[in-house]
Amino acid sequence: MQIEKIISPLGLLLCVAGLAMALPALVDLAQGNRDWQVFLISAFVAGGAGLFLHLGFRDRHSGWNRRDGFLFVSLSWLVMCSAGALPFYFAEVKMTPVDAFFEIRVGSHHHGFNRDVAALDRLPPGILLWRSLLQWIGGVGIVVLSVFLFPFLKLGGQSLFAMESSDTAEKSFSRFEEYAVRILWLYVGLTLACILTYNALGMSFFDAANHAMATLSTGGYGTSDISFAKFNSVPILWAGTVFMFLGGMPFMFMLFMLSSKRRFFDIQIAYYIGIIAASVFFLLIVLQANGTPVTSTLLASVTFTVVSIITTTGFVFQDFGVWPTSALFLIGLLTFLGACSGSTAGGLKMFRIVVFVAVCKSAVSRLLSPSSVRSMKYGDHVIDEDVVIAVIAFTLLYFATFLIGGVILTLTGNDLITAFSGSATALANVGPGLGGKIGPAFNFAGMSDIDKVVLSIEMLLGRLEIMSVVVMFAPGFWRDLTLAMANALRAQTRSMA
Repeated sequence: MQIEKIISPLGLLLCVAGLAMALPALVDLAQGNRDWQVFLISAFVAGGAGLFLHLGFRDRHSGWNRRDGFLFVSLSWLVMCSAGALPFYFAEVKMTPVDAFFEIRVGSHHHGFNRDVAALDRLPPGILLWRSLLQWIGGVGIVVLSVFLFPFLKLGGQSLFAMESSDTAEKSFSRFEEYAVRILWLYVGLTLACILTYNALGMSFFDAANHAMATLSTGGYGTSDISFAKFNSVPILWAGTVFMFLGGMPFMFMLFMLSSKRRFFDIQIAYYIGIIAASVFFLLIVLQANGTPVTSTLLASVTFTVVSIITTTGFVFQDFGVWPTSALFLIGLLTFLGACSGSTAGGLKMFRIVVFVAVCKSAVSRLLSPSSVRSMKYGDHVIDEDVVIAVIAFTLLYFATFLIGGVILTLTGNDLITAFSGSATALANVGPGLGGKIGPAFNFAGMSDIDKVVLSIEMLLGRLEIMSVVVMFAPGFWRDLTLAMANALRAQTRSMA
């Protein structure tokens, strides 16, 4: 592992952050808000540092191995979060360093409904736009990582989606430029379509742009404390539902569909649609049994809520925290599931549910016919034993992280519902939790600094597939780098002598 290989790509990310800051700077300047200076200075700092790093190391980024990939995944998010936090800290909102980092962590991980900033309706437009931009950039970033890098790193069973089999990243990235550009254009196209749809249905252009970026990135940041309830429109709810659903779809599958190329039907999509339909049906029955008549508005609201939670968006139209216990149990379950792999959504991902079902079917089959030999399949593809082990290991680590996070949050003085729903929503990058502190009608502004640090760590682990971060704490991960530095130091000492 040679750290200089990943410095040039990290510099490019800083350049992207710097360029993105120019847009909220222009908006604040047009509105006469002094924060335009903060965005401009932050843009020069981030962009200048990024340009320096990229130009200084641009000839050393080839020949990545798996360790370089692990390091890049974690450092890319840390670098972007650190750069993006600058405007929050120096702007008129006057955030503390912990609050600024928590807000940027939430934004870049597209973690849903108005996390830490209270009184959103009174915030300057530049800050609101910057929050939405962060989620939008984070959304396309996680799609690119999940399509090209996560399968190469074999994280959590995602090698199922590897485009090529290789021990180095060179062949895995051989088609990177071709498909990355297509993914970006698809992402931009869907965002523009969402903006125009929201605007046509009654949102102002500024609200439409902010909510469209948060919708396609399945991020959930809004421009009002009451989220989608601000608009009180059933057509807007349905529009949001459709575009959140698309954000939870595998982007590569949508590309193949649009290009008319033949490809096997991704079985996780069937699970995705089936779970949404079953959840909506169940919730309507439960609510009707508890005295709530089923109307077109309720149907729109329930469908919107289910899609918002399962895609880890976190938009809210009504306070589902007052729903019956059985409904809340289902909402909690959906929080863990997430949408499809290769989408902007977080959570466990549907393909792991498919693998678990295949494992269970195989186990039952062997009980009935011990002598039979049947391979486990994901659609038409045979599931390797390595994939099964990776999925099981990821899931165990996922729930272990959830439990550890919940326990720590209880030790800091939170009640059980707040602690464990907060841990779940942070790990899955969903948004609203449950209870009177972080429920759908509230945000995370009342959490302590320690709580926010714990939640930030969980967001990072959940967003980057846990193992990509955990593996760096293994002693062997840094062994080669340590030996290389020692050898270099000895060589330098000999040359000086």
